[in-house]
Amino acid sequence: MICQKLSNSELIKNTSILVSGTVLAQLIPILLQPLLRRFYSPESFGAYSVYLSLLGILAVIASLKYELAIVLPKKDKDSINILFLSFIINLFFNVFLLVFIILWKKSIITFLNISAEFSFYIYLVPLGVFFINLYQSINLWLIRKSRFLAISKNKFIRRSLEGSSQLLLSYFKSPHGLIFGDLVGHFTNVLYGFWQSIKFGLDVRKISLIKVRYVVQKYSEFPRFNVVPSFMSACSYLLPAIFINKFYSSTETGFFDLSKLVLSIPLALIAISISNVLLQKLTERFQKGQSIIDEIYPIIFIVLFISVSEIILILLFGERLFVLIFGKEWILSGTISVLLVWAYAFNFFIASFSSIYIAMKKIKLLSIWQIFYFLSILSLGLFSNFTYLKFLKIFNFIQIIACIVSFSFMTYILFTYESKLENMDKEIPEGLNLKQ
Repeated sequence: MICQKLSNSELIKNTSILVSGTVLAQLIPILLQPLLRRFYSPESFGAYSVYLSLLGILAVIASLKYELAIVLPKKDKDSINILFLSFIINLFFNVFLLVFIILWKKSIITFLNISAEFSFYIYLVPLGVFFINLYQSINLWLIRKSRFLAISKNKFIRRSLEGSSQLLLSYFKSPHGLIFGDLVGHFTNVLYGFWQSIKFGLDVRKISLIKVRYVVQKYSEFPRFNVVPSFMSACSYLLPAIFINKFYSSTETGFFDLSKLVLSIPLALIAISISNVLLQKLTERFQKGQSIIDEIYPIIFIVLFISVSEIILILLFGERLFVLIFGKEWILSGTISVLLVWAYAFNFFIASFSSIYIAMKKIKLLSIWQIFYFLSILSLGLFSNFTYLKFLKIFNFIQIIACIVSFSFMTYILFTYESKLENMDKEIPEGLNLKQ
């Protein structure tokens, strides 16, 4: 019965397309890691990790979360104007950010504990944030049009150019090849993604000031209720690397970065793709007042299997795998992975279904969880005097608790909705079906 549902599910088919492309794309940087980790030092990776953390934190607020509304309108014209609105806000945000960095450079570098060799990275943050947020808007347009194959191609092209650029620059002994390769990948992603969006119905002639004003008001729920919590959520995921860099050094941050990279492979390869497909499918079924639970059950089995497999693999072979693949210099990353595998396995499961909040318009409940998660991670600042490994154990515990809370919220949303549908069916006289 389960196998039949899996083979016949449109959700599974769309997920397979997106996951396949994502896997191919993500395999490129993953397969290059054994080489890159030998060419670039832990300190280089540590500084790069801090840079990526800043990008991830700032990108979530760069367009005030209006981009999340792109998939929601019934008319494409409204979605196009939301995308344009997101672009304008994103542009102004990063111009302001650049001015702020120029004025406060020394204070920022001192606070983040960035060495002089890598201090110029902060000037590249606005550019990176702009690229990431712009492509996120483009990506959501492609999701709206169910162009999952196009999304997969974008990821593959981006990762190919990013990885090859980083590898090429490593031969020139440049310690900054990681960040420049990343920028090349993002720039290519935006150009190719925009071309695909035009190809699949993005008509800029439909942009109008009147419509922009209309969508600003209609979807004001997103900036009002989601900007601050989303910022907090991004901080919750990315602040640990910044804390480690501040409390210890870029070298320790580099070891943590590799552990995080390996443990996040299921998240990077699968969870985001599943979440994107679920967003489109669940939004569609929710708008029609149809049951959602049957669409989710097959995905749960897949995600559980992957989570358990990751835990077993790391617990049994963690340190040996890191030494074998990355070299003896990175054995500490293997030790860290054994400590953190539970937290990342839980996080993978939760992230796969995170679109439930948006598709079912439970933004306020999502915000409550994000605030809780942020405050929990922020409490790590109280443990700066702990040893490096003890600090990571506390981080692991906080992550697991936060995932359990989110799982409880999503379960409540689903079963409340399904119960409501069942009650509606019972109220319908026999022989009638209002959904048809």
